[in-house]
Amino acid sequence: MFGSTLAKIFNAQHCEVHLQHSLGKPEFAVTRLRSGPGRAAQGAAFQTDDALLVWVSLTPTAIGQWRARYNGREVGIARTTAFATTALDLRRSMEMWTHGPFDYVHYFLAGSLLQRVASENEISRAADLSEAFFVEDIVVAQLTRWILSSAWRAAPLDRLALDQTALLLSAHVLQRYCRSTTAVTPVLRGLRNWQRLRAEEMLRSRLEGNITLDELATACSLSVSHFTRAFRRTFGLSAHQYLIRLRLERAKTLLAATAKPLAEIAHLCGFCDQSALTHAFTRVERMTPSLWRKHSG
Repeated sequence: MFGSTLAKIFNAQHCEVHLQHSLGKPEFAVTRLRSGPGRAAQGAAFQTDDALLVWVSLTPTAIGQWRARYNGREVGIARTTAFATTALDLRRSMEMWTHGPFDYVHYFLAGSLLQRVASENEISRAADLSEAFFVEDIVVAQLTRWILSSAWRAAPLDRLALDQTALLLSAHVLQRYCRSTTAVTPVLRGLRNWQRLRAEEMLRSRLEGNITLDELATACSLSVSHFTRAFRRTFGLSAHQYLIRLRLERAKTLLAATAKPLAEIAHLCGFCDQSALTHAFTRVERMTPSLWRKHSG
């Protein structure tokens, strides 16, 4: 449940969605719903699905502004804090009453995604979710802040960023809300030399981010979870963070060696536009690309 389907249930005025690319139904989606005062959803029923729905209220939701009937029992808001987290099992029945204003970021996690993450990380997935309504969850809050800065301020989320967000959130939800236990054997070694070279080669050739963790892991003959851990151990960064570093290295080369305009450099380095390049460059180098080019010359 995501995108326009979710927007209808919440009777939202504004809807933005980022989907994980898939041949069939997406296993992961990020949806932001916003509404001003006066909009209301009365007894809206959620469609059942083998999936979990996690959402974050970016602004405090007042007591009395939201209530629901979940799996036959009445639930509501106990605390009114920004970035409060709600977690639902969509296999359970759910009816909701709410009114604006609100600003929510929703994460759709398919059961198949959760099962795969549990298996690859040797996590036992409990049959039932321990549901939560508007609770404090520092991990989900921080992840949402990153999503907001990446997806709705600087640049659209690319496939690699969506993949890594899906893995991180799935593992966290399994451990916190599904009463799962972990018996993971730590990865003692990083990528082998040929794996390191292959992964870096693929990332350099796809600076636009149109690549998935599954493609990288398959090329290195590893599962996605094992590849993710080994990559971080080797490079000290996630694959997506390393991709951003490669983009900036390419940008600095073009800034120093050519007179190409910033918009063209941004495109050649895989950024969606000049603004995205400037945002990422300034965050790392503490100066704009234009100023860096002036000093390097």
